Amino acid sequence: MDKQSFRQMGYEIIDWIADYMESGYDGPVNPPVKPGAMRAQLPKSAPEQPESPAQIMADFKSMILPNTLHWNDPRFYGYFPCNHSGPAILGDLLGNGLGVNAMSWATCPSATELEIQVMQWLGKAIGLEWPGVIQDTASTGVFCALLAARESVANGNRDGFYDSAPLVAYTSDQAHSSLLKAMRMAGLGDRYMRLVPTLEDQSMDTDVLVRMIDEDIEAGHRPFFICGTIGTTSTTAVDPILEISEIADEYDIWFHVDAALAGTAALLPEMEWLMEGVEQADSFLFNPHKWMFTSFDCCAFFIKDPAALKHALSIQPEYLKTAADGAVENFRDWSIQLGRRFRALKLWFVLRLYGLEGIREKIRLHLAMTQDFARWVEDQPGLHLFGTPRIQTVCFHLGENESTKALMERINATGEAFMTHTVVQGQYLIRVSFGQAHGSWETLDRLKATIQGCLDAG
Repeated sequence: MDKQSFRQMGYEIIDWIADYMESGYDGPVNPPVKPGAMRAQLPKSAPEQPESPAQIMADFKSMILPNTLHWNDPRFYGYFPCNHSGPAILGDLLGNGLGVNAMSWATCPSATELEIQVMQWLGKAIGLEWPGVIQDTASTGVFCALLAARESVANGNRDGFYDSAPLVAYTSDQAHSSLLKAMRMAGLGDRYMRLVPTLEDQSMDTDVLVRMIDEDIEAGHRPFFICGTIGTTSTTAVDPILEISEIADEYDIWFHVDAALAGTAALLPEMEWLMEGVEQADSFLFNPHKWMFTSFDCCAFFIKDPAALKHALSIQPEYLKTAADGAVENFRDWSIQLGRRFRALKLWFVLRLYGLEGIREKIRLHLAMTQDFARWVEDQPGLHLFGTPRIQTVCFHLGENESTKALMERINATGEAFMTHTVVQGQYLIRVSFGQAHGSWETLDRLKATIQGCLDAG
């Protein structure tokens, strides 16, 4: 591709993205396709000769778009937001244009120092002025926290775990599955992962937590890690963070707080209650790529004592050493990967082109839409609201599980909305997750009309 072709195709792609952000996709938000349908349209081998940009874009529109679940269409209410925005896309574009490997200060001083600064900005904005680093996802973040906690009580990196007491981790039965995967990757095993039962509001039962810890100590085990959640995956429930932090302190256990989705809401002064007790934890994360309009992937990971993280993850082969090492941060020592993208650039663009107040304005809109929709659900005959939404997710049902499942399938089949489910306390629930960058009161009205139409047709 020559420079002129690059410019021409680049302009076309930017124009297409701008239209997509403004109008969404003109087909169904979720593709009504069967597994293998898209792959069947692709050649069996890569092309031997260059193909034209026009043909590639035509194939993108005819093959890729109809086989894509459109996460950034305002009709998407499934799982959780995974937002893009103009500022984030442009920041990522520049980062890709530079094409640096930001594994250390020496390999790209600007990437390291910008990351330090934007993480400081972000921490200050949510009331947590700890050092921070950008991980790719919350799954990596919790794994890093777990490794730091492991190495703070047992020198597993050097000695393995052949003669040590079993290390035990605790989280609620509503927490994300990433901690279980982290336990497996850390060599600690499912057997020593404790899922603490939850109360009626799906928050961790701290009385049971204490009892579990005492039982493990009595059995000769070493409790070493607790993960509390601000905004659980199913219902965005909030664990009693302050109370858990006091328990962790009493038993000398590492306390990590996962606010992957909900942490963005802490930018609002009226939502600062979400952060109560976090300053007494050891590590904390949230994902700007979920609800802060920063394109995937971008996890903001904060740690009270970075030395513990570096102790767990730092390796210093001769070929990576530089004269500056003693005076700078090398973020390869803060994460799993050696190679690192210039993720700070897109976060910098988002923070500067929106401004904190611009981000807050959109979050307030989403919270208001959430409450409005919850009231609408309560007013509909036959629909039942499950709990009171505290953040941006509304769960509802019809009472009987099969009927609820059938309703969700009818809604999704329209192509005019996409939502996902969960099961809590034996109840099948439809989840409606707000937070789309392009969501509005108009799109909320369309959602209500779609649901009402499916109810009437059922």
